[in-house]
Amino acid sequence: MATVHKSLFHKPLFRPEAIRPAMKNFILPDRVDAIRPKLAVWAKQLTGKKLDQLKETELLPDFITDIFGGVLGYAGPVSKFDTYSMKRGALVKVDGKFADAAFGEFGLGKERFVAVLEGKGPKDPLDRPYAGRHKSAVDQSMNYAVQLKIDWYIVANMRETRLYYKGV
Repeated sequence: MATVHKSLFHKPLFRPEAIRPAMKNFILPDRVDAIRPKLAVWAKQLTGKKLDQLKETELLPDFITDIFGGVLGYAGPVSKFDTYSMKRGALVKVDGKFADAAFGEFGLGKERFVAVLEGKGPKDPLDRPYAGRHKSAVDQSMNYAVQLKIDWYIVANMRETRLYYKGV
């Protein structure tokens, strides 16, 4: 397993001097105002110990709905559109495990995957196996991306969300 230097995670994805001018004119979508109260609850809960006592399976569905659906605007199969952009659950099976969510274009005979998500509980580290698992969340998610033949994969433990590009 490759060792990743921790300082890599403190570098911004985009250079501040490049993004700052574009951000001056950026207006958040109206849907963000509606989700702000939920985000405040998430922020409060994640700074405390309550979520550490709960199982990943209790938290992950709400996290995916609130963050990827509410904030980022991905829609599941029960939406006003014929096609949708977020699938959950048994999408692809690798080593007996199933991806937690996938993003792309689905419905009306379409199934085009763009990214896959592996979610973990708030105490779970993303870079190493935890709680008897044989693979880290990063390795699990990358394996799903390989199986689906896509370049993007996401790992999240609710306190941290990472987007990776594997390239093919």
